[in-house]
Amino acid sequence: MMTFLFRNKNEIRKKGMPGLFLILAMAIGWPCAALKAEPITLTYATNTAPVGLRGMAEKAFVEEVERLGNGKINVEVFWEQSYLKDKEILEGVKDGTVDMGHVNINYYPGRLVVNGAITLMQQGPKQYANRMWAYATIYDEIPQFNAEFEKYHQKIVYTYSVLPIAGAFTQPVSSLGDFKNRRVRASSRWLLKILEGAGAIPVNLPWADTYMALKTNALEGIYTNIDAIHRVKLDEVAPHLLIFKEFWNPVPFHVTINLDSWNRLPKDVQEIIQAASANSKRLFATRYEPMLNEIVAAQKKAGYQVAFAKKEDIDTWLNLPEIETVKELWVKEVSPMMKPAEARGILRKLERIVEEGIKKDG
Repeated sequence: MMTFLFRNKNEIRKKGMPGLFLILAMAIGWPCAALKAEPITLTYATNTAPVGLRGMAEKAFVEEVERLGNGKINVEVFWEQSYLKDKEILEGVKDGTVDMGHVNINYYPGRLVVNGAITLMQQGPKQYANRMWAYATIYDEIPQFNAEFEKYHQKIVYTYSVLPIAGAFTQPVSSLGDFKNRRVRASSRWLLKILEGAGAIPVNLPWADTYMALKTNALEGIYTNIDAIHRVKLDEVAPHLLIFKEFWNPVPFHVTINLDSWNRLPKDVQEIIQAASANSKRLFATRYEPMLNEIVAAQKKAGYQVAFAKKEDIDTWLNLPEIETVKELWVKEVSPMMKPAEARGILRKLERIVEEGIKKDG
């Protein structure tokens, strides 16, 4: 008895005799190019452009998935919020509007509140490989973080990181003391609280409004990763820069996939995506290392004033009492989900892992 297999009976109906030939070819075992399986297409939404550090990091992953897939996988990328806005992506992946998306923890303080604990860590590993080790260990050893993503019906398939934190100001700055009484925007509410402790006037402002706010002096400074400052040309309107080379932006930049989309993928395709994630992290590490020097060189060439924070500035920041204050605020915020002892245990694990990552830097 012969069994006839075909993908879509409507396709056969439309094609007429060629379709019958396809069935016949399958029945008697003739080789036929038309039998080749259609490639799997995964849709991906991100808020960044395909340029700069973030664009390079995400392109490295996408291209490696397609390279290893060798025709089995296509990734259709919606760059620069062209399909979903940055704060819509978590829900977009959850409900399957897209298969994959870039998820920034800071955009979802009320939904990824447990994951928000990572953003409380002020100092982290400098070397990219050690930073990736820290993130991987955090998510391996603290199950509450992955569980929160699973609650939104998705899993993390790729993570990357950005350059160190810097302050960019409209007026000269040479030390942390120059933050005092200046209106400064930061990427998270926790950082805003710490900036207040440093004497700044914290301003909660959408990222898209930052350039114009600096240009009109409604805002006097921005405190975020230096590559973001340079990518969107905030240094044009805030050309006085103080780089805190010892401070990472602790936010892991995740690419997540909808769990239904993931579970529908053949096992070999899942393994390709996992291998692509590991490979692209190693590849991007080599691109990452010279980026800070390249950006600083470009800024100096443009006539911007660039300085690096001194040890006393680093020590002053790390000893601000507001750092412990925001940790206790986080413990209180997650109290509907877990007991204070469990929350503090998460913070202790985070601190231990990050410290080990810093030690790996040597």
